[in-house]
Amino acid sequence: MEEKIVLEKVRDLTAQTLSDSNVEIVELTYRREGGRMVLRFTVDKAGGINIGECGRLSQKIERILDDANVVQESYVLEVQSPGLDRPLVKTSDFERAIGEEIVVSTYAPISNKREHTGRLKWVNDEKIIIETPVGEKVEIPRDKIAKASLKISF
Repeated sequence: MEEKIVLEKVRDLTAQTLSDSNVEIVELTYRREGGRMVLRFTVDKAGGINIGECGRLSQKIERILDDANVVQESYVLEVQSPGLDRPLVKTSDFERAIGEEIVVSTYAPISNKREHTGRLKWVNDEKIIIETPVGEKVEIPRDKIAKASLKISF
């Protein structure tokens, strides 16, 4: 079965279980890796998701997919969290990061810079506002963002 069709069916079949668990799909892929097919759910929820929750969710998803027999060939199911370096793409990604320090690269200079680091203060579908370490507020249109992620500090 074509990968796109499998992904659509899998998404439809698992939507209620994910919603009931207050979990959203960050990314869903189905592709050949190292000679085997891998169906990978990258999931998250408000406050983050831990390995135990990923394991329980994997068991639920496995039962749903086995009952529906939607994937005809042998595959490996993986359920994972997005990790520390997860990209901020959707509005919900940015909303989860409000109050956190982020790094934003833009397609064109904004305030004479193409890379901005600061605490995310506000977000909507059109723009974000970050506060730089020196207290300057920078408004960045969402359509000008090339890449955004949480700043990882050690």
